[in-house]
Amino acid sequence: MFKTGMVTALLSTAVLLFAQVSTSVWAQDQSQLEGSNDRLLTLQRYEADLENLESAFGPFDPRLQEPLTAMERLQRELGDFERVLEIQTRRLQLLRTAQGLEHPDIIPLLEALVRTEIQLGNWEDVSDHLEHLRSLILAINGSDSPEMMEALERQASWFLARVYLDEDRNRVRNFLDARDSYKDLLDMAEGSLDKDDPQLIPWLGKRAYSLHQLVGLLNSGGSISSQMIRETVRRDGVARLQSARSGLGVAFSSFDPLRSVPITEKGEVVGSGYLRMAAGYFNDIRKIAEAQGDWEIWAMATLYHGDYNFLTGLRNGRSDYLNAIEKLEELGYSKERLEAFFARPMIIPAQQFYPRFSEYEAHSQLIQGTLSPVDVEGHALKADKPWNEPMHAGVFYAWEEGAATVAMPVLTDPLFALNLSYHEVDLQFRVNSRGAVSSVKVLQTQPEESRARGIARRAVRKMRFRPAIYDGRTRSRPVVQLRYRVVPDE
Repeated sequence: MFKTGMVTALLSTAVLLFAQVSTSVWAQDQSQLEGSNDRLLTLQRYEADLENLESAFGPFDPRLQEPLTAMERLQRELGDFERVLEIQTRRLQLLRTAQGLEHPDIIPLLEALVRTEIQLGNWEDVSDHLEHLRSLILAINGSDSPEMMEALERQASWFLARVYLDEDRNRVRNFLDARDSYKDLLDMAEGSLDKDDPQLIPWLGKRAYSLHQLVGLLNSGGSISSQMIRETVRRDGVARLQSARSGLGVAFSSFDPLRSVPITEKGEVVGSGYLRMAAGYFNDIRKIAEAQGDWEIWAMATLYHGDYNFLTGLRNGRSDYLNAIEKLEELGYSKERLEAFFARPMIIPAQQFYPRFSEYEAHSQLIQGTLSPVDVEGHALKADKPWNEPMHAGVFYAWEEGAATVAMPVLTDPLFALNLSYHEVDLQFRVNSRGAVSSVKVLQTQPEESRARGIARRAVRKMRFRPAIYDGRTRSRPVVQLRYRVVPDE
């Protein structure tokens, strides 16, 4: 009897809770429905106002902007971005008619159009609006203005995003357009600044990283790699694709003159000449640092110089690394702090040049986040030496499946807010004293049946890390874990 009473009470409680939840959900749905109905009624009133104004003053009168702006806001709240786009296009037409083709008020409206086109996935139209923005800013601010450089860099960032958003046939063209934009930006900066001006440093770093991205795509394998080699030869010639060793270069097919096959030394990457060129930009940064007497910038540029040389596959970068560490210690960074940082293998190079060690340290911590190595059967998380301790290298975002070993470009411009979904793979592997990866093991995949499992395993095997450095020597790290994320190729 007691048990029957308890069951009855529990059932009654469950029914009551279900009823309360159902009532709450119904109330929420009803509230949302009423909100939508209110918006629709308000929208009808604005449409009537628009028709009255058109009848009274014509279809191009500036007074139409007010109801159109209100209608745009309501349509955005309703999620009808096709209609939002129509209204914004109409508003642009009105503004250009009333204010002229080169009025500054056009800029925020073009930016609003970019956001809407991104919502709709109209990537080519986004590029068209960004080109319109650049032309407009050129007319308003001039070719050597900071606003013009910002517009050009915005275009370059979008070209990089299109590498993973666009159809396959456009990926190579989009990247090379971005790379050429960073060259133009550096040329603009050098044309307006003194050669020893520290304001040149970010542009030198960005130009160098764009060359690293090129080399990553040249070595990615698959169709994107062959297309990149062909288009790079067409734009640049074969000089930078030639091996560092005299006599080795690029072989051409007798059947297809456009099909080129770079010949490299063992261990050398295709396009190592571009990495040597990139390393040269860090020599330029060192010269600026010397002129300014800023030895921390000099040390950081030396560290990056070592990374780019190391990535050619022919040099180990060790002397640069040790020189950078020595200089940082002279500047007051403790040996313990530097050893804790450099004893961890790192994926290189960083996408941004950090002129201060503390900034680079914070960047590394951000990549790792709160991730820590997990216990795996056969690998106890204990070690008797600091360089043998298991470690987590953080999260790596792959650019796309065809460029699985190249990091996805970071889009810092809030205009390019993209809501991307990723497949995620946790891996464990060994990084030896030369920065090479072996013994790759997949720990976990989300979703479980994702093809990202194979993509991640193959990609990590090809990655090069800056090796762990401890007590002046490069060391192997036997247990390194990494979270690998890639946008699924739909």
